[in-house]
Amino acid sequence: MLVLTNCLADVVDEGCLKTVNSIAKRIKEKCPDATIVSYERQSELTDITVNSNKLLLTGDIIKVLRKCDSEILFLPFPAKSSATALRSFILSWISPRKVRILYSQISDISFLAGILFRLCRADFIVLSEDTRRKMERVAGKSKVKRIKAGVQTDKFVPVSADRAKELKEKYGLSPEKPVVLHVGHLNKGRNIEQLLKISDKYQVVLVTSTLTADEQDLQLKSELQNNSVKIIEDYLPDIQEIYQLADVYFFPVEQEGRCIDSPLSCLEAAACNKPVVATSFGELKEFKGNDGFFFIESFEEDKLNLLIDKAMSCIADTRRYVMEYDWDNSVKDILFPES
Repeated sequence: MLVLTNCLADVVDEGCLKTVNSIAKRIKEKCPDATIVSYERQSELTDITVNSNKLLLTGDIIKVLRKCDSEILFLPFPAKSSATALRSFILSWISPRKVRILYSQISDISFLAGILFRLCRADFIVLSEDTRRKMERVAGKSKVKRIKAGVQTDKFVPVSADRAKELKEKYGLSPEKPVVLHVGHLNKGRNIEQLLKISDKYQVVLVTSTLTADEQDLQLKSELQNNSVKIIEDYLPDIQEIYQLADVYFFPVEQEGRCIDSPLSCLEAAACNKPVVATSFGELKEFKGNDGFFFIESFEEDKLNLLIDKAMSCIADTRRYVMEYDWDNSVKDILFPES
């Protein structure tokens, strides 16, 4: 297999990058002869680095594709649907081999994008039921497969109450006061301002992405800090500890295209057996009705805090619902799509 991507990086604290790096790493482990080809970004996983342009039409890429004697898996960074569809269409026609393309998110599909997806010779892999249905309408059912991804369930694990208190102290938090956590970008469109409504009986913690540090909403950042929200901006290699110290995970994102279709932070929190308070975003809809998942129907301050209080008082058993989203299962579905 040849894997072509612009999503590999050595510092991985963003949903799409984490998705692609997790998949590429496991493909390499299971298929050591797989070739990882990077453009724009690269990491220690990269075997070959090539030059590219917006259309993927460069001598480097064409040369690599023509030498390939196996299937090609394309893992692109999210972009507007027309640009994504155009690149996918071109790649599928210049490649001499079968191409499959994994989209971590697809926003509204434009008329042009719909035509290009229909004419594209590739098959598509998506991460949510919503996107599967959307892509099937324009490309046809036979060309679209949904996989469940992804969380590293042997890293994101539950810990004892005593360990959670130790971790709160480690990160400068009160060990006795409950923590409401959100992990994600501090930029417009993520609905992060809802953190300001959370009662002061909770410690509110926001862990931001280093990838989008230059896109931060500085006014909102100042408001959050002035309202005692603890913002962690450093890259955390042991990010699982932040989930383990939390008492409730909070996910307020509503706007399509502002997060990958399968919000990894919610899955990682659930793998640590934390209750999740969230919007009905993307793949999260699949967890409705499951114990420990609480869905936001209103952002009115009183109703929001009542929901968080309800989550705090529950005995969470969320881990069992995300075990099938483990990365090993995701990669198995990619490598053996017919099994």
